[in-house]
Amino acid sequence: MILPPHQRVPRSQPHAPTDFARQVLEGLPLAHASLALFAYGVPDPVLADLYERHRGRGYEDVVTFAQLVTWIFDALIEHQGSGRQAHLRRHRQPDDGCHEAFYGKLRRIPRGLSEAFLRDVTDRFTALFPEVVAHRLPTSFDRLEVLILDGKSLKKVAKRLVDTRGTPGKLLGGKLLVAYRPRDGLVLDMAADLDGETNEAKLIPDLMPRVHARGGPAKLVVGDRLFCASKHFAEFTKDNGHFVVRYARTLSFEPDPKRPAVTTADPSQRAVVEEWGWAGKPKDKLRRYVRRITVARPVGEAITILTDLLDSAPYPATDLLDLYRIRWTIEGTFQKVTAIFALGRFIGSTPEATVFQASMCFVLANVVQVLQGYVVAKRKVTIDDLSTAQFCTDWHRQLAALKELVEVSMIVSLIPTDQTAESVGTLLDQLLGTMWKPGWDKTRNKAPRAHPHAAKQKGAHTSVQRRRQAHKPNEDP
Repeated sequence: MILPPHQRVPRSQPHAPTDFARQVLEGLPLAHASLALFAYGVPDPVLADLYERHRGRGYEDVVTFAQLVTWIFDALIEHQGSGRQAHLRRHRQPDDGCHEAFYGKLRRIPRGLSEAFLRDVTDRFTALFPEVVAHRLPTSFDRLEVLILDGKSLKKVAKRLVDTRGTPGKLLGGKLLVAYRPRDGLVLDMAADLDGETNEAKLIPDLMPRVHARGGPAKLVVGDRLFCASKHFAEFTKDNGHFVVRYARTLSFEPDPKRPAVTTADPSQRAVVEEWGWAGKPKDKLRRYVRRITVARPVGEAITILTDLLDSAPYPATDLLDLYRIRWTIEGTFQKVTAIFALGRFIGSTPEATVFQASMCFVLANVVQVLQGYVVAKRKVTIDDLSTAQFCTDWHRQLAALKELVEVSMIVSLIPTDQTAESVGTLLDQLLGTMWKPGWDKTRNKAPRAHPHAAKQKGAHTSVQRRRQAHKPNEDP
């Protein structure tokens, strides 16, 4: 159970407690649907098995991994990221651990466990996702599984550790490389490094083998210019994979003299130039024949992308450029987990704690994505047309109302934990299929104005991991 009890059912309630609990639960469909989804996606047996496989040298004593997950979820959903408030509002049982037991377990969570938590729980949620789309992709990529890769720095870590007290500037926690699927808007996997100042491109060899091992259609990786390197192309193209990345001048490009460039125009009447040639120097063993597409812009530098999809008939240049523009949808997901699920307020102060909290925030984002999918499944809209902020506001209100009125033990008796994916999907469709409230439509600016971006301010900053290593120079990092 995700939500801990702290309020008993009022004795003055004229109905029987069980009947009252059932009536309240039926009147709060968002809360009911999310609890059923949690009961299927993160049951205690699954968490116990996950911890046993990835715990490393860790062990369970006063606090179990399932209790830790419940505590963090409560802090993120109800208390704006405050671990202390979430612990104080728990119903104190004789076997409840103290504050230090929870914080101590959080600060030592293995990095591999955080990565596996997101990956395994998301796989369970994926089986429930309805037949809807979050972002419409060009039809030329229907036979490929499009994945967007991007890095995420975990910023604004509190300076509570002895090693970090008095450190000037802002502290960074871990660094993440995230795999995001724009078709349904789910974060599938991530690779993490404890040093927040590391380059996320170094995590590609850790993430891509797991991405290819998922099976299914061939993967098409979309990335920024940071991923424009021959060694990264080799990782992307394993198992019949492909890539579309923004061109970086650090990688040389030699046009093919036997294949002249082709100039066309996009729907905005901007010139689009297609070239074929070799990426990398002649002596580079990973040198690759690629296709380079450049579109000029009236303001700012031109956009140039590289891809190994060489044939322009099945993969037109305009479709590839549109696909690269969709890369920005991952930034919306990052903004959502930061603003709605308090990723900018870290409960723990170690890099391990920040990585685990980020993993749980991405799981919550996936939960919201599944719930929104059932809301729009019977409407002629996409998930992108639904305001996540307004949806989550109503979701939080219903969870808070349910928790204030009904004891959680009664709710547990009404939500079975042994349901199959089919039965949970049927329940979600019944609860959310016809649910739509005024104000859930996303407000769009139809006449946006250009706003100049302020220059980034320079200042001192470092990562928690580097401060710890500086205080323990003889310790193996």
